[in-house]
Amino acid sequence: MTYIHWLEVHPASGTEELKTALTQWGFSQTSKLEGATLVVVADKPDPRWIPEKATAVMWWVKDGTPEQTSAALSQRAGWVVRQSAPLNEVRDALLYLEGRIMDTDGWLRQLLHLATLDELLRPVLVQCLRLSGASAGAIWLRKDDSYYQRAGSGFAEAPLSLAEARRLVEAGEAISICPPENIGLLRLRSPEKGTGGTLDWLRELEPLLLNAWNLEHSRELSFKDDLTVAQNRRCLEAEQPEVIRDASAKSESVALLFLDVDNLRMLNNQFGHPTGSRVLEAVALEARHLIRAQDRLYRYGGDEFCILMRSTNAKGAAILGDRLIEALAASNLEVGENRVPISLSVGIASFPSHADGADALIEKSDKALLKAKHLGKGRVVIFDGT
Repeated sequence: MTYIHWLEVHPASGTEELKTALTQWGFSQTSKLEGATLVVVADKPDPRWIPEKATAVMWWVKDGTPEQTSAALSQRAGWVVRQSAPLNEVRDALLYLEGRIMDTDGWLRQLLHLATLDELLRPVLVQCLRLSGASAGAIWLRKDDSYYQRAGSGFAEAPLSLAEARRLVEAGEAISICPPENIGLLRLRSPEKGTGGTLDWLRELEPLLLNAWNLEHSRELSFKDDLTVAQNRRCLEAEQPEVIRDASAKSESVALLFLDVDNLRMLNNQFGHPTGSRVLEAVALEARHLIRAQDRLYRYGGDEFCILMRSTNAKGAAILGDRLIEALAASNLEVGENRVPISLSVGIASFPSHADGADALIEKSDKALLKAKHLGKGRVVIFDGT
């Protein structure tokens, strides 16, 4: 008998017809989530409706954008079916989730063209925990000469050197992901069922993970600013909507600092354009020293930068803005015998307090920046509605 747990968030026409069809197909409804596939009836896929204990979700929705679908599927293994589709699609989705939760012919191919590498890693880890019976697990991915934890819990999040990663694999304490390329590590805590089944399943999935890893690497190269090595505006436009969707699902704040280097044209005229470039590099370097690991620095263009801060409100972002202004004012950039002053104006807005989306967040922080410039530069201004 195949069990489903029914969760009707929003009423839908055709619900009784679907329930009848599910019974005819051999699915039995249960009040328990353990061992059952969750069927969510809603207007759209939304991670907020996923109970903590759910392991697989079949979404039956009125509609759903690729972004909404990606956000929901990144949280749990699942499949999305529109209510306008034939009911047989619901049956097929449930059969995939029941017997082949995430193989290369299953729902992962539906998700692959929508998801980022991070969004793929979460459901991959869920399946590894299920196959191994482990109490916890985590995945590290390689970047340059170290491995960094990207998903999971139960282990210290400190980066791992190449030598340490190799030792863990040789000792049987970690599984190498894509061994020829060594793109990552999987660590499982107390796997009751052993790691044999997990390893076999992971090897089948590795070509898809390698493809996503290579795409992310190529994307990072195209998203770098050549001068400051910060992320560029194209990267901000791609990442900010993802960050806001994630914050919305977790009921968290996101702050955006819009930075402008004061009087850069005057510095170029006085000291030459190479000095202006050194000023921009100094701003980016100081910002990278002050921001947290989860924050992102972008060169928006010309003399403008942005800092995107997760889990942070406007007041928290203002503290960073003040520290950055003070640090740059005290910096010792010299040209010949002359000390070059570096001044910064900062405008701040936050989601959801000031803006309801990515475009509005940029617009409101830019308005705050213009106000900071108007008030005399070298200061932080939080958007106040004017």
